[in-house]
Amino acid sequence: MRGMFKFLLVAICIQIIVAAKAQTVSDALKRGSAVTFFGIDFTKAKGVLIGASSTEMRDKYFLAINTLMVVEQQKYDIGKALYKSDVKVELRTVDELNQKIDTSYFKAYSSSEIVPLDKNTIQSIVRQYNLKDKTGIGLVFIAESLDKPGKLGTYYLVYFSMPEGNLILSEKVYGKPGGFGIRNFWAASIYSILKSDIQLKLEKKYLSK
Repeated sequence: MRGMFKFLLVAICIQIIVAAKAQTVSDALKRGSAVTFFGIDFTKAKGVLIGASSTEMRDKYFLAINTLMVVEQQKYDIGKALYKSDVKVELRTVDELNQKIDTSYFKAYSSSEIVPLDKNTIQSIVRQYNLKDKTGIGLVFIAESLDKPGKLGTYYLVYFSMPEGNLILSEKVYGKPGGFGIRNFWAASIYSILKSDIQLKLEKKYLSK
C-alpha cells in the first residue's frame, strides 16, 4: 500500500513538472526568444496549374525554395519578422519528407480541389519530424496550396514544442507570389508573409485577450 502511494506521488510530481515546462503561445511569441526553423513543408500541399509538373516540384523546386531561405537569409529574415534573437535553421527533416510527396495528390486543376488542413492533420505532419535531441520551440510553414491562377500561396505558420512535437500555435497565413522563375515566384509568397507585420498580427490575436 505504501509502495502504491509513493508511485502515485511520483507520477503526480512528474505531471506537475511537465506541465510547468510546457511551452505556451506566450512563449512562442515572446520577443527576443530563440526558435528552430524547419523550413517549408509541402507534403500536404495542392498545386493549382503552377506551370511545372508535380515531379519537377518534388525533385527540384521544393528543395530550391527551402535552400533559398538559407542562401538569402537577410531577405527571408525569420528573426526580424518574428522578433527572434536567435534562429537556428534545420531543413533536413522537412526536405527529406518533401522528397516523398505523393505527386498525384499535389497536382490540381482548380482551387475547388484545395483541401483545408485541420489541426489534427497539422499535428500529424509535425509528429513525423525527427526531433530527437532537440529542445525548445520549433517553427515551420506548412503549405496548404500554391494557387497560380488565384495568385496566392496559403500556409500555416506553426510553432511546436520539442522534442514532443506538440502544437503550440497554428495560424493560417496568405502570401502573394511573384517574380521570374518558379522558385522565386513561390518563395515570394513567403517573403510577402514575412513583410506583412505578421508578428504584430499574431500578438494582437493571441496576446491581447
